[in-house]
Amino acid sequence: MPLSAARVTLGSATVALAMLLTAPPANAVPVTHSAVTRDGVDRRVLLTPAEQPPAGEAYGQPWINPYFEPAVTGPTCWRYGSATGASAGLSARFSTPTWFHAYNDVWVFPSADAAAAFERQWRADLATCVDRNPPGESGSFVLDVTKAGEAGGVDVLRVTSGLNPYPQTQHWWVAVVRQGTAVYAVQLLDYRDGDPRPVPFDDTVAAIRKRLATYYP
Repeated sequence: MPLSAARVTLGSATVALAMLLTAPPANAVPVTHSAVTRDGVDRRVLLTPAEQPPAGEAYGQPWINPYFEPAVTGPTCWRYGSATGASAGLSARFSTPTWFHAYNDVWVFPSADAAAAFERQWRADLATCVDRNPPGESGSFVLDVTKAGEAGGVDVLRVTSGLNPYPQTQHWWVAVVRQGTAVYAVQLLDYRDGDPRPVPFDDTVAAIRKRLATYYP
C-alpha cells in the first residue's frame, strides 16, 4: 500500500503521520454525491465540503481512500487490526489549502446492536490510547486524549499526537456519531502551532444525523 494513500490510524505503528500532506494517488478521483460505491456504501451519505467543521479556510472536494479497511480500522485510538464487525465502509478526506485535513469515515453494520458494540469498543480503546502509544523510536505517539466539548449530544475529543522519533505534535478534533446501523466519524487533523482553540462541530454533527437518518436508519 502506498503510504501517500494511507489514512492514519493512531495506534498503528505502520503508518506515518507525515504522509498526510502528500498528494492522493493518481487513480483517486473526486467524489460525486450521486455515486454509490461498489461495496454498498452510498456516497450520498458523505457530508459536503461546506458541512465540514468550520476552519476559517475552504475545503476542497473529497477523495476516496481506496485502501480503507473498515473490517479492522476504527476511529482514532482504535486497536488497528481488531475486528469492527462492519459489513461495509467508506473513507474520504477533505483538505484545506494549509492547516486542516478532515477525515470522514463511515462504517455500516448488519444491525443497530452491532453498531453500538463497535462504539463501546472504541470508547474502551480510548481509555488506553496514551499508554499504548508512548514516545519511542518508531510508530506514532499519543500524549493526550481529552474531551474538548459537546456537539448535539456527541463528545468532541482533542487528541495530541506525533510521529516517533520526532518531538513535533499536532492535534486531532474527533466526533463519532452512531445512529441506526451506521457510525460516522469526523476526525479533523489540525496542523496549527501551539494550543489552538477548539473547532466547533455543532453544524457538522447535525448534518451527519440527517444523512444517517436518510441513508442508514
